[in-house]
Amino acid sequence: MKHLVVYKYVVAILLLCTSCSNYKTELKDVESYINERPDSALAFLQSIDISSVKGKAVKNHYYLLLAQAKDKCFIDETNDSLMLCVVDYYKKRNDFNKLFRSYYYLGRIQQNDSRYSDAMYSYTEAEQLLDHIDDDYAKGLLYAQLGSLNHSCLDFEKALNAFQTAYTYYDNAGKEAHKYYTNLDIGNVCYKLKQYSQAEKSFLKVLSWAADNEDWILYQDAIELLCLVYKATNDISSINEILNNEYLKQLDETLIINMTKAYDAALNADYLGAYKLVEYSWGLPKNPTDTCMLYHMSYIINKEQGDYEDALSSYESLFELQDSLVRNALQKPLQSVQRDYFKARSAYNELLLKNNRYRLYVVVIMAFAVILFLVLLFRSRIKRKEAEISTYMELSDELKSTLAITQSKLFVASSEKDQQDLLLKEMSEQIAILFSKQYELLDKLGNTYYETHGSHRDKEAIYQQVKAEIENFATNKKSLIQLERIVNKYKDNVMVTVRSEMNELHEMDYRLLCFLFAGFSAKAISVFTGDSTANIYMKKVRLKNKISKLPPEISRNILSKLT
Repeated sequence: MKHLVVYKYVVAILLLCTSCSNYKTELKDVESYINERPDSALAFLQSIDISSVKGKAVKNHYYLLLAQAKDKCFIDETNDSLMLCVVDYYKKRNDFNKLFRSYYYLGRIQQNDSRYSDAMYSYTEAEQLLDHIDDDYAKGLLYAQLGSLNHSCLDFEKALNAFQTAYTYYDNAGKEAHKYYTNLDIGNVCYKLKQYSQAEKSFLKVLSWAADNEDWILYQDAIELLCLVYKATNDISSINEILNNEYLKQLDETLIINMTKAYDAALNADYLGAYKLVEYSWGLPKNPTDTCMLYHMSYIINKEQGDYEDALSSYESLFELQDSLVRNALQKPLQSVQRDYFKARSAYNELLLKNNRYRLYVVVIMAFAVILFLVLLFRSRIKRKEAEISTYMELSDELKSTLAITQSKLFVASSEKDQQDLLLKEMSEQIAILFSKQYELLDKLGNTYYETHGSHRDKEAIYQQVKAEIENFATNKKSLIQLERIVNKYKDNVMVTVRSEMNELHEMDYRLLCFLFAGFSAKAISVFTGDSTANIYMKKVRLKNKISKLPPEISRNILSKLT
């Protein structure tokens, strides 16, 4: 019986793992065809029971693909709570491709909800990842949306730059249809910037491609925008050419085309035909802006006919409608915008809290551990620094004592030889003068350190200055050259003899001999060189052995000068 239970558990685990593995594989398959067949991808994704999807990686990948499929199927999602979680998930990983797409589709959802500032932030975050993305098509999509967003915000210069960049990326990716749809956007922005010749060139290119590929929706959009360009430039001959276009009959009736026909009829004094077109078009407006266009056309027709009373009435209606649109836009309360923003953020926070409640406890424990570790590390570092400071202070005192002893020895030796009395005294004074400034500073720093009641930061600064001054003895070439001159002057050019007779030695060996000739102890020399006293004693023995191999007269002369 026990074996049967174990067997059932093993089979259940295997089935669960297989299920997770299959979803992971199937989602990768969906990703391979989602751009070409988004409807099939969406149907498959919606057939999956999300509760059966296991693992955060698979679940977040599922939500990303679902947002992508809905966007490509023109389903305008406006709730960004799930995509905020997806972005948060991929921000903690190095999958830049998925993070880029997460930011992009988050921006698309926010743009659908007319939250343009949030959308711009999301697109900008995606733009920061372009160096990690090799997909020119995805880059083109991003800049196309940036162009659309800037166009909606009436920032036409930025919109034009973004659309032109998108066109370049689409061209690199070989996306012909996307190129010409973007070219239509470029022409539309040029029209808004009153760059009519450039707009006309873009629209004519789009017309040619759309006709060759029988894309009548794109063709109709280009025709409408060309009508607006020719009306703005009062190009009557081009308007007539468009209205006689062989493909115009294949297109649906639109407000702009009807208004262009009415405008052409009014210019040719066919006022009855113009009135009929305007009256017929009153069923076509989809928004207040279209209604403004109708009032404006009524004003033009009445003005051309000489019916100034009706023209004034149409103009007044146009003015009132435009005034209402501007007033409503200006009176939109800021509080409602803030409420929508915080409502979305609140929904995201609630979902995040629900899915990740246990993370709070983990973070608290880890934070406590890190703080404890930092406290212990800081205390250990303080103790170590205090020990180093004490060591350097002791070495400084030893150095000062050594100099005093050296000076005393020189004076004792001078009493034995009256002839060398003056020379030895001068050497002692010269060495004392050479290092007096450094010792004076070290003494002041040491007293300041032991007397101060300041913070550890103050003591640390003093320690660093003490250390720098001591180490300066071993690296200050000017002081070392001056010391060697003093030794040569008062000890029969012994360093000149050493350098000429023992030219195979390293510079550090010459420096060690110079310190020894000057009468410094091994502990004092260790301060200068940073070497241990044991190594200095060993080097001194090795150098004496080398000196003893020189000719007897020379070796005796050199060894007699060593202390």
